[in-house]
Order: sequence, then C-alpha cells, then structure tokens
Amino acid sequence: MYELKLVLEAISEGALNPGEVVVKTRLPRYEVLAIFHVLEGLGLVETIYSKGSHKVYKLTERGKQVLDGLERGEVLEVRTRTEPVTA
Repeated sequence: MYELKLVLEAISEGALNPGEVVVKTRLPRYEVLAIFHVLEGLGLVETIYSKGSHKVYKLTERGKQVLDGLERGEVLEVRTRTEPVTA
C-alpha cells in the first residue's frame, strides 16, 4: 500500500508520465508501470495523453479522495466488479 500512496502523491501535483514518477519516487520502473495499471483499473488515475507506449496520467476525483483518506490514516475498502467476457 505504501507504494500506491507514493505514486498517488507524486501525481497529485500534476499530470506525469511513468518515467517522471520513477524519478520522483525512486521506485523501479516495472513497479510504477504495474501500479499505474492497477490505479487505472480502480478508477483512481486516468490517461490524459497517449501516443504509442507513452502515456501521461492524472488523478481522478476518486483518486484525490483516496489519497486524502490515506494521508489521514483511514482504512479504505476497495470493491471491484467483474464484467462478463464477450467473444
């Protein structure tokens, strides 16, 4: 959870790409990329620019709320839903 909070904090100051988050957090690139994938799936970040493999992300309103809760030390409940796979 600590790494998720680091990434959320890094992009709370403005939109960033994963490389910039790596520099700010000193987390391994593979870890930052995986965290962005999870955060995007949870609706906490959104892609605002994408060209090829280059993406820029920003926090969503939900992401700001979650970061605020983490900073206050609240216990957060994460709910996911599955969507049926169509052929």
